[in-house]
Amino acid sequence: MKESLLTDVFWHAGFFLALSALVIPMLRYFKVPVALGYLFAGIALGPYGLGGLAPQLPVIDAITLKEAAHVKIMAELGIVLLLFVIGLELTPRRLWQMRSLVFGLGGAQVVITASIIGIVALMWGNSPQVSLLLGLSLALSSTAMVIQWLHEQKLFITHMGRSSFSILLFQDLAVIPILLLLTILSSDTGDNLFEFVSVALLKMGLTVLAIYFIGKMTFKPVFKFANSHGGSEVFMALSLLVIVVCASIASIAGLSMALGAFIAGLLLADTEYRHEISSLVIPFKSMLLGIFFFSFGMGINLSFIALKPLWLFLSVFGLMALKATIIFILCKLWKQSTAVAAESSILLSQAGEFGLLVVGSALAANLMTEDIGQFMLIIVGMTMLLSPIIAPLARKVGEFIEHRTHSASDYEASHAENKSQHIVIFGFGRVGKSVGDTLSQEGFDILGFDKNIERVHIARLKSSPVYFGDVTRKSTLQAAQLDKALCVVITINDFEAIRRIVTLLRNTNASIPIVVRAQNIEDTQMFEKLEHIDAIAEDVLIGSALSEKILQHCGNKHETPEALGA
Repeated sequence: MKESLLTDVFWHAGFFLALSALVIPMLRYFKVPVALGYLFAGIALGPYGLGGLAPQLPVIDAITLKEAAHVKIMAELGIVLLLFVIGLELTPRRLWQMRSLVFGLGGAQVVITASIIGIVALMWGNSPQVSLLLGLSLALSSTAMVIQWLHEQKLFITHMGRSSFSILLFQDLAVIPILLLLTILSSDTGDNLFEFVSVALLKMGLTVLAIYFIGKMTFKPVFKFANSHGGSEVFMALSLLVIVVCASIASIAGLSMALGAFIAGLLLADTEYRHEISSLVIPFKSMLLGIFFFSFGMGINLSFIALKPLWLFLSVFGLMALKATIIFILCKLWKQSTAVAAESSILLSQAGEFGLLVVGSALAANLMTEDIGQFMLIIVGMTMLLSPIIAPLARKVGEFIEHRTHSASDYEASHAENKSQHIVIFGFGRVGKSVGDTLSQEGFDILGFDKNIERVHIARLKSSPVYFGDVTRKSTLQAAQLDKALCVVITINDFEAIRRIVTLLRNTNASIPIVVRAQNIEDTQMFEKLEHIDAIAEDVLIGSALSEKILQHCGNKHETPEALGA
């Protein structure tokens, strides 16, 4: 019995490793989202696809899966790691910097969209419980696909990227109460619903507090010790151990393992090891999340499309049109431009992976019938299938509206929007864009200036807050609103020009922190003689990056030149 179980586990693990190794490069070559590739592979190789032909064709039996028990286990691990990574991204500072958009715009989007979809589902004869779950799950968009698109196109720096990312952040936060609600509805509470909910909330509160206080006392010193005295394998093992322990504590308390992993991510988000932990966990998360999509693909019966083709396509169109309309109106209410509102609404109009999770879990708990469950799974899958098409379309619509509604004079520094608690970037070339993108991902608001009109024009086509202005002019310094800014970044590749700009800035604001781009260590030393100025030398950074890559190729991954010489 044990040997048979072990054989099954190894078979499934080998199957998915082969699938990942062979399919993912092919998907990326053809620029097909990996999540969709796994979803289609699940449909094709599952019991409703080629797996159904296995009894007649024994050859097919070797490349198909007919039951999903072990697949579901690995898929659940993918969700656990996804929630952990989401927790890592939700730093308190980031949420505070973007609080108006996250809790205002994002909160309104989830509540209003879920309410309207829930009412429509109720009108079609679904029970209140099913209607509530459908409304909440379909209100969420695909974090995996949209974030990947924003990364690939470097759109985090834009107003659209900021708005879309804020909505996704709140949607990610909303997953936790939705999972708790799913647990409550899936349980047999009888006539003691209030008592059951109270106990569940109490257990969740105690569990969160236990993980929080244990984590606060132990995580940082343990990671510091591992980072100082252990290798990369120790750091990876410790990262996975934290996830397993926190998920297990939540599971023992009768809660979702994903909730425990999410809290673990939140605790580690404010440590200096956040980026390193994220880089270690993301490969596991990506592969296991692919298995999650594969498992739900296995559960989709495409024969339902043949039974109700018209209703399916109308439902897909109706869902995406409804979500796009609500997001567009809300973006305008939050004073976003028409270009930003249009692009964000199209980009976020699809349903997402958590829709698959909630519908699949509701089916497993017999909260909805097979017909309704299959219908909704196909709708979610079809909206996700359209994501690679609607994302470029959204970009073109945004560029078209931006071009039609703004003239070149609107890009002048005198037209810069009012900002506060922002970071000013002087010089918006290759380095400036890279800095702005990183700061925007961390939740900071930026304001950019460049005297190259072509660079400004390219940035404004993406709705980036970049304006045409010469920093040596008083009007540009006034437009930068230095009295309300957090910091100034100068990325211009000209030592004398930077020195003149620093002098002007100090005459305007004597205390604002300034970070400058220096060409070499000598320039850095000259700048750092001035107060409140930090200089970063290019040759030092390039030398460190090159050395790290050389060491990686020579088999010393994660070791520094200093460590090797010690």
